[in-house]
Amino acid sequence: MERLAQISQQWMTRRLASAMPHYRLLFSKTGVWPNFEEELPTEIKKEAEAYWKNKYNGLSHQSVKQCEACNDKGKKYVLSMFPYPSGKLHMGHVRVYATSDAMARYYRLRGYKVIHPMGWDAFGLPAENAAIDSGEMPEKWTLSNIQQMKDQLQELGCRFDWDREIATCDPKYYRWTQAIFLLLFQAGLVYQEEALVNWDPVDQTVLANEQVDVNGYSWRSGARVEKRFLKQWFIKTTRFSKSLVDGLSDPTLENWSDIVKIQRHWIGDCVGYRVEMPVEQLDTCSKDTYVQESGKLALWMAQPELIYGISFIGVHSGHKYDSDSYKVQKHDKYQLLSVCAVCPISQRRIPVIVCDDLPYIEDAEFYVGIPCMSSVDMSVARTCNFETPEVIENGKLVNCGNLSGLMLDSARTLVTKQLAEIGAGGFQASVKLRDWLISRQRYWGTPIPIIHCPDCGLVPVPEDQLPVELPQITSFPKRGISPLKEASEWRKCSCPRCGGEAERETDTMDTFVDSSWYFLRFLDPNNSKSPFCYNIQDTVMPVDLYVGGKEHADLHLYFARFMQHFLGSKGIVSHSEPFKRLIMMGMVMGQSYLVKGSGRYITKDQVDFSVNPPVELGSGAPIEVTYEKMSKSKLNGVDPQEVLQKYGTDTTRLLMLANFAPSSQRNWSEETFPGILNWQKRLWLTVSDFIRIRKNKEESNGMSLSSEEAQEHDKFLWESRNRYLQSITFHFEHTHQLSVAISYMQGLTGNLRKVPRCCALSEEFELTLGALIIMLAPLTPHFASELWAGYCSVATSPHTKHDLPVVEQSWPEVDQDYSLSLKYSIPGKETREVKVARKILDHLTPDAALDLIAADDDFKDYMEGRSIITTHLKVLPGMEASVHFTYEVQDVAKVKAAFKKMKAEKKKQKMEKRLNKQLRKAES
Repeated sequence: MERLAQISQQWMTRRLASAMPHYRLLFSKTGVWPNFEEELPTEIKKEAEAYWKNKYNGLSHQSVKQCEACNDKGKKYVLSMFPYPSGKLHMGHVRVYATSDAMARYYRLRGYKVIHPMGWDAFGLPAENAAIDSGEMPEKWTLSNIQQMKDQLQELGCRFDWDREIATCDPKYYRWTQAIFLLLFQAGLVYQEEALVNWDPVDQTVLANEQVDVNGYSWRSGARVEKRFLKQWFIKTTRFSKSLVDGLSDPTLENWSDIVKIQRHWIGDCVGYRVEMPVEQLDTCSKDTYVQESGKLALWMAQPELIYGISFIGVHSGHKYDSDSYKVQKHDKYQLLSVCAVCPISQRRIPVIVCDDLPYIEDAEFYVGIPCMSSVDMSVARTCNFETPEVIENGKLVNCGNLSGLMLDSARTLVTKQLAEIGAGGFQASVKLRDWLISRQRYWGTPIPIIHCPDCGLVPVPEDQLPVELPQITSFPKRGISPLKEASEWRKCSCPRCGGEAERETDTMDTFVDSSWYFLRFLDPNNSKSPFCYNIQDTVMPVDLYVGGKEHADLHLYFARFMQHFLGSKGIVSHSEPFKRLIMMGMVMGQSYLVKGSGRYITKDQVDFSVNPPVELGSGAPIEVTYEKMSKSKLNGVDPQEVLQKYGTDTTRLLMLANFAPSSQRNWSEETFPGILNWQKRLWLTVSDFIRIRKNKEESNGMSLSSEEAQEHDKFLWESRNRYLQSITFHFEHTHQLSVAISYMQGLTGNLRKVPRCCALSEEFELTLGALIIMLAPLTPHFASELWAGYCSVATSPHTKHDLPVVEQSWPEVDQDYSLSLKYSIPGKETREVKVARKILDHLTPDAALDLIAADDDFKDYMEGRSIITTHLKVLPGMEASVHFTYEVQDVAKVKAAFKKMKAEKKKQKMEKRLNKQLRKAES
């Protein structure tokens, strides 16, 4: 009867296979595993994705909550840079979000409580331009785009914590952006000043220096940028220059090597000090009366203790004071101005001149003339009849008020303290760094919460009146006129101090302000009392893994770090550095086809590849084929929606994550696809064989193995599983090189297919296949779920959790008896290693590690005449360990003898290598 039932089942399977299309044979729906020898149809993969998305949405919300509530391993805050809601994901988004989702899923499998939020950097110029062009208001346009992109992210299989979702254009969010702005204002770190700015004549708005390319064109509109003087709002980020540089050495930072260089370069060397001097102008009606000007001169001085010795200040031509209204008298090539700087300590007026020939320090905005320190400065001062103060005598200061009699170093400490106390600088800074210009002359941004009162001046909006919401508008004026200037009812208000008539500020904030603290709001998105709860951020911060585009490794990262340092100085946050570990993704590049000599781009189907090099069809003009940043103008963009439609969700994720290191440029080419598509097919066939052989044991009778052969294959599988598991785990956990992890998974798949098929009956084969599917799950959650369902239908090992889907399994562990590497280095030698069982390695002490490597002959030889002073051991449980040591020489003769022996051995190895090479060449 049992045999009859088997025959009946086989007959039914064949009938189903012949009567139903492939996609109807999905195992999770029918219990019938379809077998494809030639190619794994995309329809099957899509059917599996649809089934598992509907069933779990990648991971059931309920199970996540249970998992997070129960685990005691700790937390992982995985954050990807939130996108601007343009309405459509681009391939760069796919790369970033596929990576962050894979890492979040990996950490869940490792047993961590994972926070993986998503939101929207929703203010900005594109929404405003769309409103001007189409008549659709920015809010409606933005919210519509948010929904479209949210749907696309879910189609991509990303499992974000949507209950933490935020949008910076929501008044519930920007209320707190305004509150943080007021904190900065109260701390003296916000000011308004007329400045020479970059003006985009097309978008009719101010651009930050970083939004202008090296040729002087706007990065967004492409227009040549103009220079204009406008009254702008600044945040004094330079105040934290030294803190931000020092923070790059924070021991909590991991894997920041390249980013440290970028950040250090951006901030510059903080080898001088900021000295701020108010400006006065000579009254045109009286030659002896000076009138206070708005703004200050922000000087950079390497020796601020010489402040009493300043004779004059120089500015470049083109400075805002270089105009006819300020020019007074010309002395040779020096143009004297009607303005002077006022020393904040002595109150002495210091003349200002315009001259480009002064020996300005590179990147310096001003030149500080100190005649007692420079013959050039003495010559300028005498030419212009300026005072030439003598302030140094016998290494001490003289004629310098309370600094007199002090040595220079002591005076520096005192003068910088005085400057800081009166709010005139005194902090260390680089000569190149500038304060953050945050003013934007547009509507769709966070309103600056300042009121202009004719009597009280600049008055902050009281916190209980926040948020200052954007007024509702029904139409946009032409470009260059902010609707806020036209909103007269909204603009007019009462002064909070005197109650008189006043006006609201009509500039809005740069969107970088919104994104400088969003990672904190994600932790407490519904808090109506404060931006976030201190205790919550104390528990969750810093961000464990921050994933984003490499192009944001300078500016955005700098602003976010500044904000965290500022909030830390106020005791509002507990960690000075916001991001522990970074994955800065390289750009996704598209293949472009440029007609040589014309600057004209064409599409691929307009290229004749039958000749080499390729030419344009029709004209025969030679074509230059390159990889460039994807753009409409270069006709090389790739629509993620088309890729998803053609290959499905999980395959798209694999295609994006494989073959290229995260930080490297990713050239998008279908030539790299076959390897991944074939691997998916081999995975499917491996599970197919596993199911068939387990269900039809008699099929393997003709392939029976001796006990010795079975043990040999089991040992091979055990070694493969542990070796590849160790490497895959290492690259997920420590390098985040998912492309390398994928390569190792492909290797493990190959080893599973190397052994005879009857080995599928063994527990070792089952454990190895199960581990592979679990490790695949973070990358392709739906495809892995289908493989797991088929696998579990015949798996029998008590080590397999058959009742849980793959996305809720535990990440597999290297066996305790498997030998791992204990690495150490000897100068002049390659890194060496000693193999140690995991059960020993995970619990190694420095002394025990030294005992293990002491048995190595090279180590013995090198340590002749030396004794170890300190030992540093680093253990990565289940992966590897490394030991580093310092030593002292005790017997010089023995050290020399050992060195001579090592040198001879090295020479011998070189000779043997050369000889072997010659022998191989002769044999060939």
